[in-house]
Amino acid sequence: MSTRVLSDSTCTHIVDVAADRVDIGEWLFSLSDAEYRRCCPPDHVASGVGTTEDGQPLAIGVETIGDALMIHHFVGEVTEPHHCRMVSTSDAVAAQGRTTLEVIWELRAEPTADGRCAVTDRLAVVPTGDYFAFLDHHGITFEDAAAACHAACSDHNRRETPLLAASIARRATAPNGRHSADPVAAVTIRREKSRADGEAAKAVVRRNAEQVQGGGDFTVFDELFADDYVDHTPRPGITPDKAGTRLLYQSLRAAFPDFHAEIHWQSVDGDLVTTYKTYRGTHRGAFMGIAPTGRAVEFETVDAMRVRGGRIVEHWGVANLLSLTDQLVD
Repeated sequence: MSTRVLSDSTCTHIVDVAADRVDIGEWLFSLSDAEYRRCCPPDHVASGVGTTEDGQPLAIGVETIGDALMIHHFVGEVTEPHHCRMVSTSDAVAAQGRTTLEVIWELRAEPTADGRCAVTDRLAVVPTGDYFAFLDHHGITFEDAAAACHAACSDHNRRETPLLAASIARRATAPNGRHSADPVAAVTIRREKSRADGEAAKAVVRRNAEQVQGGGDFTVFDELFADDYVDHTPRPGITPDKAGTRLLYQSLRAAFPDFHAEIHWQSVDGDLVTTYKTYRGTHRGAFMGIAPTGRAVEFETVDAMRVRGGRIVEHWGVANLLSLTDQLVD
């Protein structure tokens, strides 16, 4: 890790709950995708939890900081009730392209003199070797990059900390949280059903990526997409309905006949499935006014699809299309 620092910002917020009731580690690794998004709208996009290959706790977070989409893979170096230190080699996707950064996210809970709890949120960003190469390639000085990064991180941290602290406090005091009695069998059954429903919803989204986007099977498209489907982030010139999305998929396959997606991970919250994936293909047809180049291209997306009754009814997405056009234009 480099000894040079792009940003190191800290904010503290006091909540009306006793510090001895707070368990930050438990909160972090039981955080739902929806609750994560409530902790810093509109920056927070999606979250998930898991483990590394050697069994360490892992928290995945997708968020925008400034003009970059950050994909964090936080490994829990410390996961105690009053102190969590998470370290990530994070992907950063911006207008200029994609690179990596080392990110440290540290949370502390400390008692106040009046019996409340002070939650401190620290975010530190350190450049990687890839990042220095990225700066050199684009002619950006480290000083300019650090100034922009620190301004964006400080603003994000300032807005995030009060909402994050409030979420930690809600978890500590919720009657159905970690302090409640063990759930009864009926609750366990509902949870199993919810888990099964979530896996079924993820399968619908995977089927769309593999059979429709990757295989060009538009009979499956008609089966998977509801007639009243709405795209909340349509491309310019594309209608935000089922017909518009069909046209988008068809235009992508016409321009890139081998178009396909690699799904890196999916998370589900209720009926909302969030997917991070990389699209790849070879430019064989005109796309966005660019004549065929024969080049192999790839670009990342994060999208959320709401699935009800086995059909996709809503969509939100963030795609790095600028990276795609940069690969097609000299």
